[in-house]
Amino acid sequence: MKKLKPIKPFKTLGEEARFWETHDLSSLIKNPKISLTMIPILESEKKEVLTIRLQKSVKEKIERVAQAKGINASTLSRMWLVEKLKQNFSF
Repeated sequence: MKKLKPIKPFKTLGEEARFWETHDLSSLIKNPKISLTMIPILESEKKEVLTIRLQKSVKEKIERVAQAKGINASTLSRMWLVEKLKQNFSF
């Protein structure tokens, strides 16, 4: 197995999602040098809830995009909200 380079911190959740869409960790998981429980969580714990009412068609579209990316609709929606906030405000 070739020596892996350290992963630089991601600037956005979208950047992180694009990275993991193109990189494979299966060889590390099959032959780990460290326990997976030792890998830090990339996202801090969520402690607040925001309820948003959407049209059924919008929710279904979000769910289809999320499924195609292999994540759940809440995660995708949160990623999009955070990215939009970063684009428009110093976040």
